[in-house]
Amino acid sequence: MSHCLYRRVILWTVAILTLSAITLSKRGVSITKGEAPDVKAHNQNRVEIQTEDHIEETENAATFMFLLADAYEKSKMKEQAKSPQWLRFKRLDGFFNGLKTLVPVKDHKPEYPNMDDQHDTPPLTVTFSKTPTPTPYVPQPDYRSYQYVSKYRDLKPCYLDKKETIPAPNVLAYNGLPQGLPEPVIGSHKLFGLRDDVCFDRFGRYGPYGLGYSYDDGGLDVGMDTEKNGSDIVWAKTGKIDYSNVDWGNAQSRCLEANKERFHEPPNNTATAPTERTEKNQKQVFQQHQRKKMARTAIVVRLYIGFPWTEHAVLNFRAMISEVSLQSGGEYTVHFLLHVRDNDEPIWADPRAVQEVLDDNVPPEFHGLCTLWSEDQMRLYYPGRFARSFTNPSFSDIHGVYRSAHFPLQHFAQAHPEYDHFWNWEMDMRWIGNYYELFDRLGTWAKKQSRHEMWERSERYYIPHYHGSWDNFTQLVHNQTVASGRRPVMGPVHYPGHLTLRSAKRGVSFLPPTCPKDAVTFVNPRPYPQRPPLAQAYRRHRQYHPPRAGSPDDDLEATITTATTDPAEDLTTCGIDEDADLITLNPIFDADSSGWVFHLDITGYDRSHPPPPRRASIITASRLSRRLLNVMHEETYRFHHAMFTEMFPTTMALHHGLKAVYAPHPVYLDRQWDLETIDKTFNGGRDHTTSGKGSPYQYQNEYHHKGSTWYYDAQFAGTLWRRWLGYAQVEGPAGGEKGEKATGSGETGGRLRGGRKEEEEGTGRMCLRSMLVHPIKWEDPGELAWGK
Repeated sequence: MSHCLYRRVILWTVAILTLSAITLSKRGVSITKGEAPDVKAHNQNRVEIQTEDHIEETENAATFMFLLADAYEKSKMKEQAKSPQWLRFKRLDGFFNGLKTLVPVKDHKPEYPNMDDQHDTPPLTVTFSKTPTPTPYVPQPDYRSYQYVSKYRDLKPCYLDKKETIPAPNVLAYNGLPQGLPEPVIGSHKLFGLRDDVCFDRFGRYGPYGLGYSYDDGGLDVGMDTEKNGSDIVWAKTGKIDYSNVDWGNAQSRCLEANKERFHEPPNNTATAPTERTEKNQKQVFQQHQRKKMARTAIVVRLYIGFPWTEHAVLNFRAMISEVSLQSGGEYTVHFLLHVRDNDEPIWADPRAVQEVLDDNVPPEFHGLCTLWSEDQMRLYYPGRFARSFTNPSFSDIHGVYRSAHFPLQHFAQAHPEYDHFWNWEMDMRWIGNYYELFDRLGTWAKKQSRHEMWERSERYYIPHYHGSWDNFTQLVHNQTVASGRRPVMGPVHYPGHLTLRSAKRGVSFLPPTCPKDAVTFVNPRPYPQRPPLAQAYRRHRQYHPPRAGSPDDDLEATITTATTDPAEDLTTCGIDEDADLITLNPIFDADSSGWVFHLDITGYDRSHPPPPRRASIITASRLSRRLLNVMHEETYRFHHAMFTEMFPTTMALHHGLKAVYAPHPVYLDRQWDLETIDKTFNGGRDHTTSGKGSPYQYQNEYHHKGSTWYYDAQFAGTLWRRWLGYAQVEGPAGGEKGEKATGSGETGGRLRGGRKEEEEGTGRMCLRSMLVHPIKWEDPGELAWGK
């Protein structure tokens, strides 16, 4: 999610004051009618006079933005006075060494981190005069092996065409690594079983899907103007596949139909959380059949009308569908959740309107993947009045996509009972590697994780070269938790104003048998200070700055946590072999006191109580279970509870005792950071975590992520990605693109690096280990000129 709103706070403050004058001139009364008995008491708290409601909301927002504007101005002054310390670290060049420097992994010497001497650059030698040869990369199980077929049902191959003549192609990888290629500093390949002894170039990754050949041959006419020595090997066995008539929706449907016996039947009741009877029935299925049936997962990509369908975007989605859906025999299915911004479009009433929207906005090959939705549709699906928010920094509607992108996903899950899990994916993320390996390995690893100190581990970045092995990191987290005096979270979290789900009233627990059945964590949050009246806000802002609720200046000891579990009890096996309800790709931090701009974007909760305990994870990309989405759905429609979209899933998992883990996937930095400085910077919050004062998500600290490959405004991600695609990039002073529309004129103060000539005269095209990169806002430099 974009957080560019800080840059516009001054203008917004003026707008707030103007709107306040208009609001104060209006009068009106609105009363909320009663509902079912179990929520009637809750809804009575939402009966308020509209005038007072608007005034207080405006007062809160005005005060919040005054303080935020002041903090932003001060941070900008500090930046001008002293550049960030990480910019003083040496820039890494090993990422850009090409295929001619390829060496076996046993001979590989990373430029960074070098534990002997981080400042020594390994000698670069050209080991190949020509481009080496890649081989097919197949991370899926051997579906024909005895080990597989004795456990699961047979997989029938899937094809791109109805005549079943074109099987899903394989990507190609190179055995070995370019000499000097840096190691990931945050996260790990080995932890998940991701192979780290191979690398991928652009043709081996995307050549099977249309990169490197013309429209006349069925390709996309992209990548042909880059260095391509030896790239013909990609099509040696399969030929250049003609994608001009491929229908991906039909291909997925045919694949699933051929393999439907491999998967569980969807349950009849989709609106409630799993019951003990459902789990018992699933166990009986396993006992009755020697070979197990499998659960299915949806990859739900959020798109919008106006999304730029560039050739590289098409390549990315072709690869995703082929690798996770067709090559897995339907274990995964890719869907596009398309946001129709025009609320007047009758997308749920007129099939012709739907077809017109698709014809005008989506390439024909993807029409069959699209589910359309609009914000007005969400207002109909989640009707009624949502009580006042604690704050609303974006000034967006609660049904709007910016604050509540999870609403349409909740609705989608209710309409698709065939899936047990849902990956919430964004359109501007890319994966160098095979998508199946990413999704499968993360899910497998998360299932093996214990619930014991789960929230505490997920609160920290894992830095292998600093923390050591995962076991060592786990012990370190335990020691730090004990030293902090805080009890680990175990089971559901109860707090003042806590409301009970229907499943909980029936006695259903989300804790597995390996955990204490009655484990509960009680949290008594600190009071929420009242905001100053609007008339005094400006004077107070100019005279002194009272700390806003949840700011890093607040008293951290005011929150009291207790638990029903015995500290001496061994809980290490709790939750092992249980599928995770939530897998995030950034740490899950305590939003309270973090300084994160949206930490108090909480709607519908009783404001006579303090804000409820909350967790958040930046970037909405995550895997959510059906039961988590059911919980979120019930909290929304019954209680009218909502939070900012990066906070609601994690907080619901916290409140209701669901299994949530942060998966520390490999993340690279563009400079030669001191390892201890990385830990102090990215785990610089309370008790060596990402929470509290010093959090890396505090708005003054977020610039530290710019030189990484994974954050909502990571500049290095785009630069590295475009260099890997073969395009020259301006090497900006911030370690990435200094302004996305920089050109070769050097207007940013940087220099032009990479591109066809440099690769041909140097060590060849880049080859990188598997990694996630985000955000990718543009790819081919020509897109800027074309206005795509």
